[in-house]
Amino acid sequence: MSDNYIKQISNIIQMLENLDRDLNLSSFNETEKKIYFTIANQIHKNGQCNISDVINASGFSRSTVYKAIKAFEDKKMVILIQSNSDKREVFISLAIA
Repeated sequence: MSDNYIKQISNIIQMLENLDRDLNLSSFNETEKKIYFTIANQIHKNGQCNISDVINASGFSRSTVYKAIKAFEDKKMVILIQSNSDKREVFISLAIA
């Protein structure tokens, strides 16, 4: 491997560590982080995100996704919004200060 390639990898790792810190994700495990990034990606792609979107896009079980979302909600990192048209549907929004 060239020194330039190694430097690029090092820079990417540093950016990811900074992102974890800036988003307060450092205390979460890799599965929870993937779920958080899945939520962000679904909102970016579709303009909204519900729990089923996260389950389908992440490949994690319903239980795993619910637990992670609850942990994010407890830390005020996400906001759950009940649909006006279907009271059974809940949308997830990122609570970014």
